[in-house]
Amino acid sequence: MAMRAAHIFLHNVAFSEIYSINLQANNKRLTINSTSIKRRIAPFVMPLCVGLCMLGLFACGNNNAEEADRLNTLAYAFHYRDLDSTAMYAQRAFDASANYANGRAEALNNQAFVYIAKMEFETASKPLADVQRITDNQVELLVADVQMMRLCQRQSRNKDFYNARESALRRLKRIKEEAYDLSPRLRKRMVYAETELYIVASVYFYYIGLPERAVAEQEHIAPNGDIQQDTAQWLSYMYNLGAGGLITAPTKAAICQQEFDYLFRCYTLAVQSNYPYWQANSMQALSEHLIPPAQRRQLVKDNATAITILNTDAMPDSLLAGNLAQRALVEFSNYGDVYQTAGAYRTLASCYWELRDYKSALFCLQNALYRNPIIKRAPDLVSSICEQLSLVYSAMNVKSQSDVNRNVYLDIQRQTRQDKLQEARAEQLENSSKQLNMMLIYVGVAIVVVIVLLYIFNSMRAQHAAKYSPEKMLEPLRQWEKTNARHVEEQNDRYEELHEMQEVVRMHLVANKRKNIEQRAKVSLVNSVVPFIDRMRNEIHRLNAVKEPEHIRQERLDYVRELTDEIKEYNGILTQWIQMRQGELSLHVESVALQPLFDIVGKSRMAFEQKGVSLVVEPTSEVVKADRTLTLFMINTLIDNARKFTARNDKVMLRARVAEAGYVDILIADTGVGMTEEEQAHLFERKVVNSSSVDVQTSHGFGLLNCKGIIDKYKKVSKIFSGCYISVESQKGRGSVFCFRLPRVVRMLAVVVALGASLVAHAAASTDSLQGNRSKILDRISGNTPEGRLLKRANAFADSAYFANVNGRYAKALQYADSCIGKLNALYRLKHPGGASLMVPYSQSADKPAEIQWLNDSLDTNFSIILDIRNESAIAALALHKWDLYRYNNAVYTRLFKARSADNTLDAYVVGMQQSKANKTISIVVLVLLLLLIVPAYYVLFYRHYVAYRIYVERVEEINKVLMNNEKPQVKLDAIARIIKAIGRHGGETVQFNSLNEVVSQITDVLQKGVALEKAREESIEMAEDELHRLEIENDKLHVNNSVLDNCLSALKHETMYYPSRIRQLIENGGENLHDMNELVDYYKELYMLLSAQAMRLVDDLRYQCRPVELQMLLERFSKAHDAACQVPYILGDKDLLAYLFDILAQVFDAHSVVLSVKERGTRYVVIDLELPRMAYSDAQCRDLFAPTTPNLQFYICRQIVRDTGEFANARGCGVCASNIEGRTHIEITLPHTAQT
Repeated sequence: MAMRAAHIFLHNVAFSEIYSINLQANNKRLTINSTSIKRRIAPFVMPLCVGLCMLGLFACGNNNAEEADRLNTLAYAFHYRDLDSTAMYAQRAFDASANYANGRAEALNNQAFVYIAKMEFETASKPLADVQRITDNQVELLVADVQMMRLCQRQSRNKDFYNARESALRRLKRIKEEAYDLSPRLRKRMVYAETELYIVASVYFYYIGLPERAVAEQEHIAPNGDIQQDTAQWLSYMYNLGAGGLITAPTKAAICQQEFDYLFRCYTLAVQSNYPYWQANSMQALSEHLIPPAQRRQLVKDNATAITILNTDAMPDSLLAGNLAQRALVEFSNYGDVYQTAGAYRTLASCYWELRDYKSALFCLQNALYRNPIIKRAPDLVSSICEQLSLVYSAMNVKSQSDVNRNVYLDIQRQTRQDKLQEARAEQLENSSKQLNMMLIYVGVAIVVVIVLLYIFNSMRAQHAAKYSPEKMLEPLRQWEKTNARHVEEQNDRYEELHEMQEVVRMHLVANKRKNIEQRAKVSLVNSVVPFIDRMRNEIHRLNAVKEPEHIRQERLDYVRELTDEIKEYNGILTQWIQMRQGELSLHVESVALQPLFDIVGKSRMAFEQKGVSLVVEPTSEVVKADRTLTLFMINTLIDNARKFTARNDKVMLRARVAEAGYVDILIADTGVGMTEEEQAHLFERKVVNSSSVDVQTSHGFGLLNCKGIIDKYKKVSKIFSGCYISVESQKGRGSVFCFRLPRVVRMLAVVVALGASLVAHAAASTDSLQGNRSKILDRISGNTPEGRLLKRANAFADSAYFANVNGRYAKALQYADSCIGKLNALYRLKHPGGASLMVPYSQSADKPAEIQWLNDSLDTNFSIILDIRNESAIAALALHKWDLYRYNNAVYTRLFKARSADNTLDAYVVGMQQSKANKTISIVVLVLLLLLIVPAYYVLFYRHYVAYRIYVERVEEINKVLMNNEKPQVKLDAIARIIKAIGRHGGETVQFNSLNEVVSQITDVLQKGVALEKAREESIEMAEDELHRLEIENDKLHVNNSVLDNCLSALKHETMYYPSRIRQLIENGGENLHDMNELVDYYKELYMLLSAQAMRLVDDLRYQCRPVELQMLLERFSKAHDAACQVPYILGDKDLLAYLFDILAQVFDAHSVVLSVKERGTRYVVIDLELPRMAYSDAQCRDLFAPTTPNLQFYICRQIVRDTGEFANARGCGVCASNIEGRTHIEITLPHTAQT
């Protein structure tokens, strides 16, 4: 084969030279004969000269083309023989192809080949770009695309590689469709272009880690086909097969043997055909196959003859690999390929490495990397050299340099070993999309231009007729409908807004009702203590007043002791209840304008005038941040106090002033009796105020106490309230000035942001104190699962391996790595019991590691830990000189990193872009059809618009004017009716008149409907506003009542809990100091009665309205109820409280079956019996179930709801009790009965 190729080459050269000699001989004969011919055809000299000139020019052109083809043939023949000769012949061919574009293109391709071999990549890009510019020869353009593929592959420009490959494949497909038109010369060029395309693609896919695709590309080449006509390409094909990675066989030894056979054939054919480039390549690849000792021994044993031929210098078997690498280095250096020369140095370094001559290996690698700086333009080659340098430095125990080179290697790997197929495809689709977008724009603009022209033409012809059309006459109606629709939409939005506000307020109202009934239950519990205090007081008075025998005295002391225990038990229940609800009061902080609150206070002037006191309210424009309701409560409390202590003909003043640091002071000043310094000191404490004033004796200071409590709650909400306070300045006999401070609303973004941040922080703190550490909570939660614990342990081992490497404990790092791998495998077995894809610390092959399989199967694990442990294992193995372990872990690390860092969204993006491209193509076709159909459609539809309504235009315009005026719809209807009556007197039954009647009828119908709907909407909005106002008033009242009751109960709890314990202490001391005990119990009762009386007044001030409530709806909460025969449909009471009652019972007995029965008791009451078949309380438990000492306070709330319902409905027979009948517990609820209204 090699002899045949050489013969063809020499034959072509000889043929070209013979053709040149014959051409020169022919020119000489033409010159000799021209003299005799000139005498014979003298009359025809001029025409003949013109013809000869034309023929000469044509012949000169043919001569130039043939010369260029000959030189390009020589340039191609020297591709893999001598780069300088290739460059010389290519330049001569380029110069000879002045008017021959194909020859210039081929010459440029040959020049680019030389530049790429010499790694002058920027220079190589220019001739390749010139080929695209100067020729339309698809074969040479295909060659240029293939050259660009090789250029991108050498520079690791992966995305550009795919762009060039895509262009080459499209061009190849187009050429094959017209292959029958190719000349013999172009057919030969096609053999080179096509085979080179697949070979370059195969090399590219192999080096980026896609061996399957590399094999697929190689299989496109038919080894027994046209490729054998081109010896250089046949050598390239055999070398690629033998270089490694593309052959499959049952065993590794079989693969190695087949690769050796291909490389040896390549070597022998290259020697025979004088291709030093492929001779060097094959020797370098053979050297790499002979480096591993075991593999070398097997190859030497099985290929003795081939080894003898290769071993021209009679080297020992152990040195043969280095000898071949050295010879390849010499050949590459002579040839001038910088890339392959560096690769030969790298191979020679591997040979020295195997011989443990690390200094020589280092020398070779440094020559490869620094001998010619231009090598840095090939990142992939630099990466492999740096990896070997890392190994060499590690073997020489130069750890720092080893780490530096490994980091360089990894950095380059991350940048260059990524497959950019989808990115390239996406870029191509984006470019195509831009072209389609431009086409869409062009077609759209054409359509718009045509429509505009048609519109102008139509306007010129139908300018007068168009304004009389029914559509034109109905335009005012349409405009009015749009205006009215906006008005209707605004009204509907207002109604929906009111409805939503009602729901929100109703939700708060229900919550406040539930809280209020709980407060009332607490007050009831408080009142239950009063009889015990009275008994205790009576017993102590008897002890103090009468001298009794010792045993009777002791009995009385024991009874007092029992009473104190009973009181303490009740106080404990109250304390527990208050603590359960502590902090539930939510402040509705908002921007509150003070003037509306001042206006509300000003409406109470009548009470001041009745006492002869003048009230002065100064207007203000200030806005504060506060709770609107509580702010009004504080102002009313302080104003009312000022009225009580101000004498006739004095005055009370309310005003607001701006304080420093962004606050507003609200001041209530009076000219009343004033206070002493001692009274001021105890004014806001939980003490009863002692004064000679009649008004003070009837008041206990709870209003001021509540005001102080509200300010304290503000301070707990946000730092913005930190400057708030309440204070008093007073002089006896001259009056008092009360002042409380609130934050001022300023128009500064910083203050608003600070407020919002503080409120959010407070809300977060109130719901969950660990909300700020949410990530830590999630970590703790995930760590409590088996998977989380395994990952946590694996991560700990990975961290330990890292620190072990940092501290130089490399063996320990490998132990930690084994432990980490064990935990990761345990996690895999947990998720896939029986799975066989397990991680291993080391394997002889990294083709299919478990980590890659896990990633492909989308295993829910932490791949960052896997990457870390593989990297740390590689570092430790490198330091310990465990080269096989290093190579395995490093290979797994790089493959996993590449797979994990790939953009997985590009597939979907590319599919979307493809669909978009198809859609745009269809859109262009549709728009083009539309463009073609516009004009015919215009002519078909145009003449349907010529109907005149001239007779009735004035009346219609008059109706339209009425329609568009600002009168009410009813007034418009009356005016239109008059116009219609006038038309009826002068009209007739014509087509035009009927059309007008239709227009007027539409206007009338729309207006009539508008009038009816407007009236209904206004009524609905008015009712909704009234209902919202009612709900807000009721909710505000409940909110204030609950807040004040909170303070009252807290004061009662804190001020009275001390006394039972003190009395008990005195009794335990023998009860001898009866006088002190008597004073103590008297003060305790007085204080308790005063505090509880204040709470009772608040409870009595609030009453609920009783309305009929459907009982069946309440009983539906019992999902497990049986025999619920509801005979009485309605009961009387507050719907929200009754719903709360049955919600509590349904929640308590949710896990038990309940048998319901309803019966009437007389005409006023309904008895609801809840039988619990599977529960049996004792008689004592039944008695105490709804008592204040019940274990479940929810039952006490039920009792309070029933009692309040009876009180509000004036039905004193209401009640709730529990009983034990035949071993079953019955709960009997008696509620007032009413008829449906």
